[in-house]
Amino acid sequence: MSERWIWPGAERGPVRLLDELAARGFSVLRGDASLAPEEAARGPWSFAERLLGARPRLVERQPIKAVPGGRSFAASSAAAPLHTDSQSFAGAPPAVQIMACVRPAERGGACLLLDGWALLAAIERADPELFRALFTVYRRIPFVFGDVFGPTVSLRDGALALTHAPVVPPGDAIAARLARFVEASQREVIELALGPADILVVDNRRMLHGRRAFEGEAREFVRLLVWMEAKLPSPPEYRALAAQAAEAAARRLAAAPEAARRRLGLGAPPLPEARRRLGVVLEMLRGVPPGILAARERIPEPELYRLRDAALAAAEEALASDAEGADDAALAEVIARMSQG
Repeated sequence: MSERWIWPGAERGPVRLLDELAARGFSVLRGDASLAPEEAARGPWSFAERLLGARPRLVERQPIKAVPGGRSFAASSAAAPLHTDSQSFAGAPPAVQIMACVRPAERGGACLLLDGWALLAAIERADPELFRALFTVYRRIPFVFGDVFGPTVSLRDGALALTHAPVVPPGDAIAARLARFVEASQREVIELALGPADILVVDNRRMLHGRRAFEGEAREFVRLLVWMEAKLPSPPEYRALAAQAAEAAARRLAAAPEAARRRLGLGAPPLPEARRRLGVVLEMLRGVPPGILAARERIPEPELYRLRDAALAAAEEALASDAEGADDAALAEVIARMSQG
């Protein structure tokens, strides 16, 4: 299950990688010099593009290393319970998590994975009521980066996503019942001890991941969270259930502000051309030369600068006012009203 493979290059590498993600939800490989962990830190966008074979929509880089006084999982040596990385961009969590090993721990620190689709199948057999609730009950799911609002399993930007926090919030019966199934699935947990320059790539919307506690200060990874245009496959029957739940919720929340609907995964999808233009602006902001973008996208350079200015002006206006914002308290009230019928 955890066999490493050598990166065969840009022509065949992404095809094999995506095939493995579709088949089992993760892949472990050793890259060439262009896929060294240092490259992930230095050029996260180009690193992700080489691995996945397509330009990402967004890449977030995070060093994973214990530091004195560190309290988060990323900055401590404590065990990390199984969870998903559910930071949101354009209404969806990252499609892929990339973990590039700079140095393994002196002792401990193995990566842990649990297949979310297999977990859902086990829940469906053993507890059909909970299984249904995971798709239909809107709740507040707490994370360090901010709370996620919506069902445990939902369609986010057209992709099926499982959301699971590392801790059970007080009074959340669904989270407590789900946690018991996760605990009971320990025999199915995949444990990976990665070595220097090993790269773990995970379908983040499918797989729960965690980590064993470790000793010493040597362990260091570069973590990339990648949003991409292509959707990794998911079980059609689960997609259908999530779509039905979203349609029912959208009807009940037809009068809710668009910002609230977006946070709940019910907002209108962006127009393809607007999404393409935003992608171009993001490339400009990370330093891709305007001349290259103009030639590739067939957009005159003056228009590129107009798009950049328009995007930044809109962002500045949005950040200056919270009139259209959907704060957590308001979303919690919306969810409470939904639960009351």
